[in-house]
Amino acid sequence: MISNQIFDKHSDKDTMQTIYQTVWTPPAQIKDHRGLLLDPDTFFFASPPPEIGAVISAASGAGTTEELNRLSRTPILQTLLENTRSVFSSWQQVLITLFYLFLFALLSLFSIGAGFLVGIILNASGAGSIWAWFGGGLVSVLFAWFYITAFRGSKAKCSFVGELGVAYYWQTRKGIKGEVLRFSETTGLRKNITNRYRYGVYDSTSFHYIWNNQPFLSDQPTRRRPFAIVGAARNISINDDYIFAQAAERAWNAIRLQRAQAELAQSGVARFSTAQSIKLEVGSGFITVIFSHRVPGRIEAHELELTTGNGTIAIRRKTDGWSSGRFNPLDLVNVVLQTRDIDDLNVFLYLVETIVLKKS
Repeated sequence: MISNQIFDKHSDKDTMQTIYQTVWTPPAQIKDHRGLLLDPDTFFFASPPPEIGAVISAASGAGTTEELNRLSRTPILQTLLENTRSVFSSWQQVLITLFYLFLFALLSLFSIGAGFLVGIILNASGAGSIWAWFGGGLVSVLFAWFYITAFRGSKAKCSFVGELGVAYYWQTRKGIKGEVLRFSETTGLRKNITNRYRYGVYDSTSFHYIWNNQPFLSDQPTRRRPFAIVGAARNISINDDYIFAQAAERAWNAIRLQRAQAELAQSGVARFSTAQSIKLEVGSGFITVIFSHRVPGRIEAHELELTTGNGTIAIRRKTDGWSSGRFNPLDLVNVVLQTRDIDDLNVFLYLVETIVLKKS
C-alpha cells in the first residue's frame, strides 16, 4: 500500500535516522490548485490514482521533503530554537503566542481546580480519601483530554485534480485514508457558499461542494455516498479545502460543458436538474422550464428575464401583454430557484449567455 516514511538504519553510534521519501514526484510544470508552479520537492504521502487521468494540479500540506528530512536529522534543542525564531519573527506573532500561553495556563488551572473540587465533594460526602483522589484525578484527566483534542493540529492532507476526476487523501492514526471521484460516476455538482454572522458581525464563510452519485448515461444512482468537499473559514480565499474545491469544479465544468455540447448537437437542448420538481432546458435562442404538474414553459430569448442575487436565480417571461389585454395566464412563467439547488450553475449560466442570448 502507500507508505509515507522509509526508515534507514545506520550503525554509526547506534543511531537510527528517519529519511522521508515522497511517494509521488510531480512532473515539471505541474501547478498547485492556486495555479502556481508546484515545488518539485513537495512531499506527497500518496500518489494520484490512474482513474483520474492526467494530473492538472496537486497540493500537499506536509511540506517539502527537504524540510522533513532536515527536521528529522536536527537535534531537538536546535529544532526548538529554530521554531522559536520563526514564531517570534514579528510582534504580532509574539502577542499571539503569549495569548495562547496565557490561555493554556488558564485551562490547566481550571482542569486542576475542577479535579480538586470534585475530590473535596467526594471526600465531604464520605466517599473516602482514596475515592476522592481517584475522582479528582479522573476529572482532571478528562478535562486535559478534552483540551488536547479540541486544540490539536490538523492532519496532513494531499489532493489531486485530474482531467477525469479528483482524489483527496488525509493521514489518520490508523493510516492513510482517501476518497476518489471519477467524473464518469456523477452527473451534477451543487454548491453552496454562505456567509455566517454572529450578532450582526461577520463570523465566517461555509462552503459545500457536492457531486451526486448518479453515473453518466445511467438511470440508477450508485450506492456510494456523494463526493463532497465542505468546510468553513473566516477567509476562504486562503483555505486549502476551498481552493481544492474550486480547482475540482474547474476540471468538472470542462467535462460537463463537453457533455452539454454533445447533448445540444444530438437533441437540440442541454438539460439541467434542480433539487425541486423542475428541470431546465437550454437551446439555441430559448430556455424551457419543465414543471412536474403543468405544461412546460418555453421562453424565447427576446422574452427572457433572468436575474441573479441573494443566492437565488429568477427566470421569467416578460409580461408586456398585460396592458393590451392579450395576456394568457397559461403563458406565465415565473420561477425563482435557490442557486444551491441547481446542478452545474456556472455551466448553465455560460450556456444561457452563449447559446440562448448568443453573446460572445
